[in-house]
Amino acid sequence: MLSSYKYVTQLFYLVANFIRTLFLAGLKLPTKITLSTSAFSFFLALTLVLFYNLSLWDNVLSLPYPFSLWNVGFYLSFFVFLVTVINILLVATAFRYLQKPLVILVLMLAAGASYFMDTYGIMIDRDMVQNTLETDMTEATELLSVKLIAYIVFLGIVPSIIVWQIKIKQNSLPRELVSRLINVVVSVLIISIIAAIFYQDYASFFRNNRYVRHLVNPVNFIYATASYTSRTLSAENIPLQAIALDAKKSTIASANGHPNLTVLVVGEAARAANFSLNGYERKTNPNLEKQNIVNFSNASSCGTATAVSVPCMFSQFERSDYSHAKSKEFEGLLDVLARVGVSVLWRENNSGCKGTCDRVPTDQLSNMKDEHLCNSKECFDEILLHKLDEKIEGLDKDVFIVLHQKGSHGPAYYQRYPQSFEQFTPVCETNQLQNCTQQEIINAYDNTLLYTDHFLNEVIEFLTRQSASYNTSMIYLSDHGESLGENNIYLHGAPYFIAPKEQTHIPFLMWFSDEYQAANQVDVSCLQAKSQQPVSQDYLFHSILGLSNITTNSYKEEFDVFNSCRKN
Repeated sequence: MLSSYKYVTQLFYLVANFIRTLFLAGLKLPTKITLSTSAFSFFLALTLVLFYNLSLWDNVLSLPYPFSLWNVGFYLSFFVFLVTVINILLVATAFRYLQKPLVILVLMLAAGASYFMDTYGIMIDRDMVQNTLETDMTEATELLSVKLIAYIVFLGIVPSIIVWQIKIKQNSLPRELVSRLINVVVSVLIISIIAAIFYQDYASFFRNNRYVRHLVNPVNFIYATASYTSRTLSAENIPLQAIALDAKKSTIASANGHPNLTVLVVGEAARAANFSLNGYERKTNPNLEKQNIVNFSNASSCGTATAVSVPCMFSQFERSDYSHAKSKEFEGLLDVLARVGVSVLWRENNSGCKGTCDRVPTDQLSNMKDEHLCNSKECFDEILLHKLDEKIEGLDKDVFIVLHQKGSHGPAYYQRYPQSFEQFTPVCETNQLQNCTQQEIINAYDNTLLYTDHFLNEVIEFLTRQSASYNTSMIYLSDHGESLGENNIYLHGAPYFIAPKEQTHIPFLMWFSDEYQAANQVDVSCLQAKSQQPVSQDYLFHSILGLSNITTNSYKEEFDVFNSCRKN
């Protein structure tokens, strides 16, 4: 059999030759089709609505509207409405020398957007664009597939060649302006007629199905990209503001006089529903179940993607008040800890800390070479413990370490764990999740949680070995959850207001050594009694401040999960 490398090489070779053949065939066309700008824009809009919006139509036509001639008319009007709106946008941006290059760019991006919406059931909003742009090369290559190449070729490259062959008739400037003005006026008139007839239906439709706007290709990614760019550029000009400048750290005397060592493990795409600690029928947490764990079973995330949740959980803001601009404008939890004298370290085995660790020491471990913990593509999460004892040896002060997991990052779940952890079989061994049964997907995903359970247990064992020098504790929470095919939705990143619970309900647990409990007066029994109460990532900032004995006006005790369970 051909190796994977040879297979991919031959595949790209065949695609390249196919594209070359298409170009040569196009260049030899005896005549070119000639269209006016208005006609070109109309036919392009019609093509986009018909062939690049399968996910949109699948969602719209599956809505529980009873069959009637009126509803059929509404659906037809919605089709005309979309064609008309996109036509206006195309006419308005039909600059003489840039028209074709812009159209080809839109077609290529629309092809990619169609693939991800059709394949994984995702919706494209500003946060999804941010998540995409901040994806590293390793994650990006995991998404490559024959199906993706087919989409790019047949919805991107082939239409682009056709567009390039079309001759767009350019009138004199006055006549061109009049022609485009007539096009826009007619389009607006059509939209007005639709609004007059179906206004109540549209008002109800968009009020009850706000997510639809995230499915209209290419309007969704154009608007989302513009919004993300505007937000990013505005944030670049905002100077960083320090927070909690009044913060002071007090020391609670303990019998052994040791400083605290806290390890915060930030998981990736772990959903609480598949943790056996939360009642899942499979034993996905066999090791943690043997430890004295405090498990908050009703925890929710700040976002549905790493780019949102990670900076949000370390910020002082609640989810309802958090924004990307604020994460850039204000310092976070790690800055406060470092300022009061805590030794802070971030260790990375994912796609980055999204700005959270920019001002503290950071170890990038995802590209390390270790024959036992790494392969040619990535490292398993145990690499985060590599020589960690050397990092903390001899430090005579409190230490706070963040371990950022690769965790359960999809769609290639089967690559996230060593082969010895493949307990649940058969597994989905492809990134094309739609080609696997849901049970195969769940099996592969549950194996990732089984490995996370092993990794967290290894963290606890590591902390136990440090008991001669530190009072130790571990906190674990995932950045967001994951969809595994429920309602034909996969992965994560759905707009929060419509995100399924699988993407927002996260595991949140902690472990404290006996020495830590005594030194910091933490009542574990009290915490376990409160572990069913709703909590969220909003609690992390204030809980760590409280647990670290830091006083500041920025601290809110109502968001400190430990506050009522500390004897002091």
